[in-house]
Amino acid sequence: MNSKDCLITDHDCHLKRIEKWHNNFESYIALLIETLEKLNASSIEATKECSEHYKETIELTKAKTRFTFEISHELKAPLASVYNIINVILNGYLDGDIDKQKQYLLKAKLRIKSITGLLDDLLMFSRLEERANEIDKEKFNIGELFSSLTEDMNEYAKHCDIEVTWNLCDNYPSIFGNAGLIRRVFANLIQNSIKYSNPGDFVEVAGKKEEDHFLFRVKDHGTGIKEEELPKIFDMFFRGENDRYNLRKDGIGLGLSLVKRIVDAHGGYIKVKSKLHEGTTIEVRFPVSQKKEK
Repeated sequence: MNSKDCLITDHDCHLKRIEKWHNNFESYIALLIETLEKLNASSIEATKECSEHYKETIELTKAKTRFTFEISHELKAPLASVYNIINVILNGYLDGDIDKQKQYLLKAKLRIKSITGLLDDLLMFSRLEERANEIDKEKFNIGELFSSLTEDMNEYAKHCDIEVTWNLCDNYPSIFGNAGLIRRVFANLIQNSIKYSNPGDFVEVAGKKEEDHFLFRVKDHGTGIKEEELPKIFDMFFRGENDRYNLRKDGIGLGLSLVKRIVDAHGGYIKVKSKLHEGTTIEVRFPVSQKKEK
């Protein structure tokens, strides 16, 4: 209906036209409001997303800075020690004493070994981050790991004045995985329990088949972990507050990060329970039914 269809004196016709314009106007306004609301919601979401990305960027930058600092510190100290030892020998301060020279060279050897170990850990961490599905795996009986493991850990515990009690199953299952890496998981967890125990304490180690998993448990009665720190213990280079200020505790916080990635690469899972000053219990489960993919 347009103006030429209505007589000038036909008020009803003009009212219908005005009503139609009004309805159309309301529809346009409603559509405009809906569009503005959607734009506002999108803007809020975009702002939130940008804020989250910004926070992630800040965290990554901090992690990179921390990484550089930690690695520089861990490499600089032993390298400086080796440098000084070589200077002592080359400058003749030992007066040709072969026994003393051997002692100094042994110290240098141990320092170099610690550097090599750190670099190996970093390379392994990188490999597990990027190509975890490419690690070498084969079927083996998990009991093969414990003969040398118990011997090594008992020796380390004796050095720290800690007793280790072993409660291992008689019939070990076979699993599909990398024996060296899985042994590394067990050794790291036991060493940590020993390291964070007080002299005279004892550490309990247990291993058994449980349904379709092999359960490995380590329990200590040492310093424990703060509740707020538990979610961070598998983060790269994380060290608890007690750890950072205790000179007796060496390391840079890479061990548990590697443990977590090794466990993940084998389709297993790890659980930690701890209370400050009451000790820590860590359980690791590896699947025993996993088969090699063709």
